[in-house]
Amino acid sequence: MAQVKQFDAYIEGLNPLLRDLRQLGKEAAKELRQSSRVIADRHMVPAFQNAARSVGGDWGDLLAADIRSGLDRLPKVSIGKQKKVTSGGASSNMLRYPTDTGNARNSYAPFEQTNWIAKARTYQKPALEEWGQAVDRLVRKWPVM
Repeated sequence: MAQVKQFDAYIEGLNPLLRDLRQLGKEAAKELRQSSRVIADRHMVPAFQNAARSVGGDWGDLLAADIRSGLDRLPKVSIGKQKKVTSGGASSNMLRYPTDTGNARNSYAPFEQTNWIAKARTYQKPALEEWGQAVDRLVRKWPVM
């Protein structure tokens, strides 16, 4: 099964900015990835965990346990793992979207539409502001060669 990528915000000029940041070198890229992970850990992971626990339904705690940050140039969160977490053999990956949309597909489990993923997006403004500050620090620290 292919990995699903979902984006929460559109930032005008982001692709050219990321392309230009590559010119700063590998150490600068490593620093940006580390800063992005700190931002995700500080803002995004807690927001998604709180949303999963508060409105994620009966599976909220299982989902919250498998929310983690990822290492990328942009703050990144991964929701779910392949490890089985229910007695029926479902993984948190299998529970992620049915608990959000209410669409059970081939499952007999009772899912209700909670929209918990959308309710987690309270992190957007502080995370984007902090990421912008990290980029500013990076550009000041690493002159273009």
